[in-house]
Amino acid sequence: MVQAPMTANDAELIALSEIVGLPILERQGETIARVKDVIARHQEGAYPAVTGLVSRAGGREFYIPIHRVAEIGPRQVRLVSGAVDVGRFQRRDGELLLSKDVLDRQVIDVRGTRVVRVNDLYLSAAPDGYRVVALDTGGGAILRRLLPGAMRGRFASRMLTDWRDVEYLMSDTPAVRLKVGHLQLRKLRPQQLARIVSELSKQEGAEVLASLEEEHAADTLEELSTEQQAQLLSAMPVEQAADLIEEMEPDDAADVLAHVSAPRAEELLEEMDRPESEAVRRLLEYHPDTAGGIMTTNILQIAPDRPVSEALAVYQTREDAPDFAYYFFVVDAAGVLAGVLSMRQVLVAADGAVVRDVMTREPVTVHPDDEPQHVAEIIAEYNLLAMPVVDGGQRFLGAITVDDVLDVLLKESWRRGRSRGFGG
Repeated sequence: MVQAPMTANDAELIALSEIVGLPILERQGETIARVKDVIARHQEGAYPAVTGLVSRAGGREFYIPIHRVAEIGPRQVRLVSGAVDVGRFQRRDGELLLSKDVLDRQVIDVRGTRVVRVNDLYLSAAPDGYRVVALDTGGGAILRRLLPGAMRGRFASRMLTDWRDVEYLMSDTPAVRLKVGHLQLRKLRPQQLARIVSELSKQEGAEVLASLEEEHAADTLEELSTEQQAQLLSAMPVEQAADLIEEMEPDDAADVLAHVSAPRAEELLEEMDRPESEAVRRLLEYHPDTAGGIMTTNILQIAPDRPVSEALAVYQTREDAPDFAYYFFVVDAAGVLAGVLSMRQVLVAADGAVVRDVMTREPVTVHPDDEPQHVAEIIAEYNLLAMPVVDGGQRFLGAITVDDVLDVLLKESWRRGRSRGFGG
């Protein structure tokens, strides 16, 4: 069904805050109850249809289906003729209690890429019944709810957001059984999603990440501070969190796992595929504030006796191609670093050239216990994009990129934007 867009100037919008508490009148005009809540069925990409009212009378609550309602007016709710079903209300799958479940809670305004508070909701009459069409995020809505009805007109200004631009979060209402895929969030860039997630609780943030494809979720996770990443992964199911860590660069994964509890870190490592798990375990052996702690093992390697032309095939056939792909580190059969081959050297090499004849020999290296400041000074002095890390026997351990150094030397709040802590 195609729905007409919500218009903020629609005078026929009915505020939820003005419906709750209204007297419910039968056809003869006798008040039989008062409205306690409004029930609506959630449907992604559509205005929720009102399915009924939760009413209260004489200390009892009962359900009135919407087809028994003739009109929801500004001063009363009128019923159609006939007897009213006074059975006890039981929530059905997909139903929201607008006052209990939505009012005063946080939702995501996808168009505005922000988290907003629902200070009021607005219903509108449609040919097929009443629908929830908008929410009010303005402070005036809170004042209107606190004032007597006669004074509410003084605070008539509205800051309305179309409901179809909103993603409802289930994490804070576990009793609500909804199928919410957060399809609109999948269209946002990782940077936009990270700003949203940083304003949510860790449970809500985990819900958002769980709705994304793994690569998209991992890219979003990497835009957050290490502390926020650790909190989110701690709030997610182990299997799901492990899948996200596998999508991250090994050095980033090690940084995150260093910030979660030891038992949780071990759970995640056990759940990960063995190759990724072993790579991260090796990095966790080093102190995080050393060269070994900030290096990555996801780099390009090639043997010295291979044709230079094979270097591009090495990159193209990697399933987990590294973010940094300008250098190929030349490692012999004993694991010793023999040299470094730049992408430029690959592209200009003569046909049939062998790696050992083209590579840069005796490259500048650092050791795993060196401090990041020392690494940064060498990278700057030699104008390098990455620095190989070797042990005392010149065996190749990994590499440190310029970004790796910046991650340590610059505060994350400066590099990624001011970090905001999770609430709860």
